[in-house]
Amino acid sequence: MTFIDFIHKYMNVLDRIRSTKEWLPVTYQGGEVTVLNHTSVHWPDTPQLDDKKYVVNKTTGDVDGAAWAGIGLFGLIAGVLPGGWFLINLLGIAGPSIDMPSWMYWQVLVFIFFVAFFPIPAILLSFVYPFKRPKERLLIWDRENGTVTLPPRFWGEPEVVPFKDLKVKKIRNLGSFVQFHVLAAFRPSDGQPIEFGLLHNNDKDWAFFCWYMDKARPLPPGEVFDPYRERDEERRRREMAGEGE
Repeated sequence: MTFIDFIHKYMNVLDRIRSTKEWLPVTYQGGEVTVLNHTSVHWPDTPQLDDKKYVVNKTTGDVDGAAWAGIGLFGLIAGVLPGGWFLINLLGIAGPSIDMPSWMYWQVLVFIFFVAFFPIPAILLSFVYPFKRPKERLLIWDRENGTVTLPPRFWGEPEVVPFKDLKVKKIRNLGSFVQFHVLAAFRPSDGQPIEFGLLHNNDKDWAFFCWYMDKARPLPPGEVFDPYRERDEERRRREMAGEGE
């Protein structure tokens, strides 16, 4: 097993814990959708947003890479090293073992072992990833062809998935002390979730993507699509005329 395979399996355990059980439907179910305007779109990370594609650049920058390393260093200093030292003393390796009742001893032993060693793969990843991260990670909602291109989570190749086959769930975030759910599309090959969203209202955001990817519908509401509505309407008329022949 390679280091990457191990990291994927390790993260899969965390993903199962933090994800909800239900898959979201991939058709528009009605109701309100997120409305995009020129100020709500983060344009530096949006190379394309029109009637054909919605492209989101999820490439990790140098600042984010440094943050990964900082989180790993914090975990090493605050968790692994103190936990390892306490475990050494608990086992009596560095001298007389800590005196406590046997029932408490084993509970503390398991807890300290978990705290000291379970984070190690994530800490290793936080140090390695900034230097080995992909040069480009694009999440592409291809309305024209009805597909979604899912970038690798850490390393690997992008995967193109038909939108009708896309597997999406809500999962708890890992990037904040405040726990909330975000949307995530799961890659078919390795099961890794690719998080996405718009304005942090999961129901409205997902309704937007379902509407946007349905070519039979006009473009979703929002001023960012106004320049393309006429062209999209002409395309829909041509396709409907072709179906009627």
